[in-house]
Amino acid sequence: MKLDRIISFLFAGIVLASCADLNYTEENTRDEEWTYEYFANGIKNMVFDVYAQLYNGEFDPNSAYFLAGATDEAQYALETGAVNNYTNGGWSAANPYSNIWTKSYTALADIHMYLEKIDQADISEWQYNPDYAKWAQQLEIFPYELRFLRAYFYFELFRAYGDVPLVTTTLTNMQANSVERTPADQIVKFIVDELDAVAPYLPVSYATEAEAEIGRATRVAAFALKARTLLYAASPLFNPSNDATKWAKAAEACQFFLDNAETWGLKLSAYGSLWGHDAFFNPELIFGLGRGESNDFEKANFPIGVENASSGNCPTQSFVDQYEYADNGQTFGQRYPGAIDLNTVDPYEGLDPRFALTVVKNGDEWPTNGAQKKVIETFVGGFNAAPKYGATPTGYYLKKYVDGSSVTTANNQVTRRHTWILFRLAEMYLDFAEAAFHATGSANDATYGMSANQAINILRNRSDIQMPAFAEDGDAWVARYERERLVELAFENHRFWDVRRWKKGPQYFRTIQVATIGSDLTLTRSTVTRQWDDKYYFYPIPQTELKKNSNLTQNQGW
Repeated sequence: MKLDRIISFLFAGIVLASCADLNYTEENTRDEEWTYEYFANGIKNMVFDVYAQLYNGEFDPNSAYFLAGATDEAQYALETGAVNNYTNGGWSAANPYSNIWTKSYTALADIHMYLEKIDQADISEWQYNPDYAKWAQQLEIFPYELRFLRAYFYFELFRAYGDVPLVTTTLTNMQANSVERTPADQIVKFIVDELDAVAPYLPVSYATEAEAEIGRATRVAAFALKARTLLYAASPLFNPSNDATKWAKAAEACQFFLDNAETWGLKLSAYGSLWGHDAFFNPELIFGLGRGESNDFEKANFPIGVENASSGNCPTQSFVDQYEYADNGQTFGQRYPGAIDLNTVDPYEGLDPRFALTVVKNGDEWPTNGAQKKVIETFVGGFNAAPKYGATPTGYYLKKYVDGSSVTTANNQVTRRHTWILFRLAEMYLDFAEAAFHATGSANDATYGMSANQAINILRNRSDIQMPAFAEDGDAWVARYERERLVELAFENHRFWDVRRWKKGPQYFRTIQVATIGSDLTLTRSTVTRQWDDKYYFYPIPQTELKKNSNLTQNQGW
């Protein structure tokens, strides 16, 4: 079969999938004649189009928004920011402010069509093309990559909605309009079974594969997704009876991952090297989204007062309060629960080094580029503070993920590459610790090769961190673990979901603390009340989907 005929089958499948899925709103704009040209711009680009639908969080990370603004991590500086709809009552089934359903089922429709057609591909007539061997090698791996991506998108759906329709083939409109929701436990089983099935066929790395491309699904990413899925499945939101066997499965999956991490070439890195121009090649990264050179994220998150900057995601005092001091493990909030006279004391001295790598505070030099470097003033009347429109509402600005070497001036701008973390090694240690603690009932039980405390202390003992060791157990351990997870994974799209799976929304998200630094340099705290309803643990099924399919049921409370 000639390549143009192969691709014509695939192209026809795209048109079918674009109207016969669970959303019906997608449009495919691939030019048919262009698609027929050759492998690289045909089959390969079709598969890579699915990769392009991966994202880290509800909003495009190249723009202003993170889900952090809907958590106790941050307050988005502008009240008009769409992320504020999660906290101000603007969220509903009619206006879900979410593209998880749409994006995931669009990707799944494409995946199913490709999986059904790709085995028919026969590129043997191109065997004398110098790239033929590479094409054949990639064509062999594509089905396993697509199945990994299918598992990934089902995880996104499970995490957000709980029970969702489990579809594994292309559908007609009539079929799509009659699907029912599948229990979450069955979704989890499907994800885990898929990952176990495809992992042996995925390379550990693409360094020695055709084209040596980065950013594609690996065996390592498959096992990381399996471990995370099982952790979620064991958590209170999905495990109300606290079935210990679910925690044990999660602990075993995390143990397997950590036992093989070194063999797979993974190792913990310095915290500050997790983002920046070359972060995609960091040995701690398991799976991430690499993006080309840009300074859009910097424009959205550099402090107000920096040319072309918009403040963006501003860390809260609630978040800052969770950082511990290196001398005794006491938190910022415990040591300084009230007003602070910054003329007489530096409350940030001696804090966990991750604080200075994550948060910009009053008096810091930021950005680091020579063209815009200055001392940041977040006190009232300061250069980067109120009453300027859009100034930080929390007393702080964001540093993590923001590349200080970018230049956002009108002229002579400097752009940098960005890498958005989907999985990294530190998360696997934290996932292990949580699962092992709940599976064994103790933070010091080494049934799974090491104890929960040992796993966390590996992170805290990194050369650039060096924080006091964990020794707690019981409820005290849980409280400290939740702080540690927040600090380590800050602004990596975990907090929004962690608090939900723990079912602790009222505890963490109903109110937040923000700081105001007066012109006399006195830091005072104030409380911001946000809307929280227990129905927020799950997303609403979009009302447009319910109208099209009477077999779909809405999540409770929506």
